[in-house]
Formats: sequence, C-alpha cells, structure tokens
Amino acid sequence: MFKRFRFLGAGLLALSLLAPGAHVFAQQDGMQGVQADAAATDWRRLLKVTSIERMVRELPTYFRQGLDQARAQGAAVPPEVEAALKAAADEVFGFEGLQQAVTAHLQASLSAEQLADWLGFYATPLGRKLTAADEHAASPAFQREMMERAPQIMETLSQDASRMALLQSWLQATDAVEQATNMALQSQLALEWGLISTLPQGTARPSFDEVQSHMNAQRFAMRAQMAQMLLVHSAAAYQEFDTEELGQLLKRANSPAGRALYIEFGTRFYQTLAALSEAVGEAAGRRLGQRPV
Repeated sequence: MFKRFRFLGAGLLALSLLAPGAHVFAQQDGMQGVQADAAATDWRRLLKVTSIERMVRELPTYFRQGLDQARAQGAAVPPEVEAALKAAADEVFGFEGLQQAVTAHLQASLSAEQLADWLGFYATPLGRKLTAADEHAASPAFQREMMERAPQIMETLSQDASRMALLQSWLQATDAVEQATNMALQSQLALEWGLISTLPQGTARPSFDEVQSHMNAQRFAMRAQMAQMLLVHSAAAYQEFDTEELGQLLKRANSPAGRALYIEFGTRFYQTLAALSEAVGEAAGRRLGQRPV
C-alpha cells in the first residue's frame, strides 16, 4: 500500500506550518495602533531577510513537484484526483493564511530584543551576504549544478578539514539536518495521505496514524541522506565565505538569539507538520466528495 516518493531538493530546510486561523495583528487606535503596525512591519522584515517568506510561498510548488514525480515514478493519478490534490495544496499552503501563522511562531520564539538583534545583523555586510547566498542557493539552476557537481564539491571540501568542521558545526547549531529530515518526511506524508484520501470509496486503506508510523520508520535513513545533502549544499552555497565569516555565523547560531530562531522556531514548525499533512488529504477528499477513513 505504501510507496515512498522522494521529491525534495537538496538543502530544503524544514519551513512548513498549518495556519490555525488566529489573527496575529489586531487593529488598534491611536499610538497603540501605530506601535502595533511598526512591530508588524519588523516581523515581516525578518520573514523576508531570512528567506522564510520565499520558502513559505513556494510550499504549493514543492507539493506539486512531488505529485509530478510520483506520477513519473509510476503512480496512477487520475486527472480529477490530480486536480483535487493540487487545489488542496493551494488551499492548505496558501500564503496569506500561512503568513499569519509563521509570524505567530516567530513572535512566540523570539523576544523583541532578539528580533531587533536579528534585523541589525541582516543589515550588516555579512548579513546581506548571507541573504544573497541563500537566495541564490534556492534557484533551480543552483540546485541542478550542485547535484551535478556534488562529488567534486565533497572532494574539495574533504581537503580542508577545518572548513568542513565549521560547516558541520554550523549545521548542527542550526539543527538543519533534523529540520530538513522532518520536512522531508512530513512532505512525503502529505503526498502519501493525499493520494490515499482520494482512493475510491470502499477501497481498503490505512489510517493516517498508520501512514505516519510507516513514514517515521524511514527517519534514520532519511536523516543520513539529509546530512550528506546539506553538507554539500552549504559547501556550495557558502563557498565565498571565508573561515572568519563562517565562524561568526556559527557564533551567532549558538547565541540565545540564534537558538530562538533556529531551534525554538523550528520546533514549533514541526509540531504543526503532521496536522498540515493530514489537512491536505482531508481537503482533497472533500473536493472529491469523500472523507478519509
């Protein structure tokens, strides 16, 4: 019944969530309203400079790519099912709703002082360089080139033990491997459950918990794969950073502000991923006049 579809690009971090429908920014009068608007602007600035906004906007695209790859790998997906799944992904991953939830996660993870600290960092030459590198690394052209050159990238990196250690320490400090593993597994879960939820009525099918348990059984192998992929990704994405700059990034990642953004924020995301995955199947089934069993 289960079939794994591997569709996430190398270096994709775990940035996914389910909007609970709560409004983050309340309208206020007078000076309080002005202050609230200013604070809202600062949180949204952080979404942009950290590339979180870009990745959230692309979540429906990631799901669609996964569906396309599932079909390429032999999955039988009738046109009406494909249309329902893609519409469900647009519904669940819609940016306007997710923006509010993302901001709520940030506000719950970072203090006002830590927000100001991060915005100050991203205004520095190193911060702007990091933003530019992350944006470039997200392009399809970079991803293709990185996958093609992965052996050469690793061979070059292996000749510089200190640089490799810095990158590995940075990945550990940002919890990047665990976050990417969570994202990969939960994204696969969303696709798998979406396909199961659109099976004809009366077809024997597992429960969501059973599918989730099967996916979690793949965690160890997936984590090992992600560790290798992200090391290659970081080596290629940050090749223009010298060891001093990498050391500064590592120090920042290990700071209280760094742990708040990378660890606490990421943990809150993971707590919503299963609900997000289940919601895709429910939305797709509903569009076909069915309900998951």
